[in-house]
Amino acid sequence: MTFTNLCIVTRNGVIENGYLRIENGLISDFGLGQGPMDAKRIDKSGLTAYPGFVDIHVHGSAGIDFMDASPEEYETIAASLYEEGVTTFLATTLTSGEEALAKVCESVALAKEKVPSLGGIHFEGPYISEKYKGAQNPEFIRDPSIEEFDRLQKIAGGLIRYISLAPEKSGAMEFIRHVTKQGVHASAGHTDASFACVEEAIKQGLDHVTHTHNAMSPHHHRNPGVVTAAMYFEQLFTEVICDKVHVCPDTLRTFYRIVGPDRFVAITDALKVKHSDIQSFQLFGLDCVRKQDAAYLTSGPLAGSLLSMDQAFRNLKEVTGASPVELSKMTSTNAAKGLGFDDRGVILQGKLADLVLLDANDQVQEVYKLGERVK
Repeated sequence: MTFTNLCIVTRNGVIENGYLRIENGLISDFGLGQGPMDAKRIDKSGLTAYPGFVDIHVHGSAGIDFMDASPEEYETIAASLYEEGVTTFLATTLTSGEEALAKVCESVALAKEKVPSLGGIHFEGPYISEKYKGAQNPEFIRDPSIEEFDRLQKIAGGLIRYISLAPEKSGAMEFIRHVTKQGVHASAGHTDASFACVEEAIKQGLDHVTHTHNAMSPHHHRNPGVVTAAMYFEQLFTEVICDKVHVCPDTLRTFYRIVGPDRFVAITDALKVKHSDIQSFQLFGLDCVRKQDAAYLTSGPLAGSLLSMDQAFRNLKEVTGASPVELSKMTSTNAAKGLGFDDRGVILQGKLADLVLLDANDQVQEVYKLGERVK
């Protein structure tokens, strides 16, 4: 199958009028012009191809939360995420007890066979700071436990890919060393860590920051925290919720200017109310309500977003003025690279044919997963 008359965003630039050939679920060739003759050629005039979006921090969609989703419901969530161009996602948990986390691990292990866009699990907590708990239930906050992680990873069949934790917690440095040796990526999130603490955690393997600016020690001229470290250390990929609510446009623009397009990872941090009509709900025991463009605890604080990845793309373009190549990095390449998904996140020969095709207004028109059209 060959797409023709297509604008293609590659890692090196934009091909304004090109072709893209797909074979056996992979990108086999692309370039300028019409390309080689093929039995099946499809005209994609007016569309621009980007690598499929990668969302490493999403809690649910279509009225379903990963904390209680059945393996079959993962297919429903995946279908709703295809609508916004997401071809890889991590099922993100909440701070909860081991039994609840084990159920998520079981469901993901079962769902993985039928949901090709499911990249694994993101544990957000439970090893976090009570001071910066955000919308996480404090009842379940605890110190890092290597033994608990090993039990859960066994249940998950090795699918825990990413853990957000507070590196200042007792035992955190040893924990970070342990999980990163197994290929799991550790991220500073919901944390009161100092700049120096993050620096030490990087030496142990920490390589991400979770929803930068939100639920963490801030940038301060006499007491630098996680935000300062996120800006300074080039080893860190920096998640940002790009809904213009969790991080205001001026801060988003400034942060982008500082870290650049190679470490910036757009995420949604979206809750189950996305792609649904649900107005009020519970977030693992905490009462929440939907208001305008976000979700809030009934006690007041932000609880999460309603953001889609295609809207994150448009927001970044509007606020930062980033080029198509830079936008591609922030919505796909960096997330894939940061978690070691070397087979996706860029349009290149031999990579997965995970593609999102946008129109002139950056609206999602078509989505392909492993070369098969899913939207």
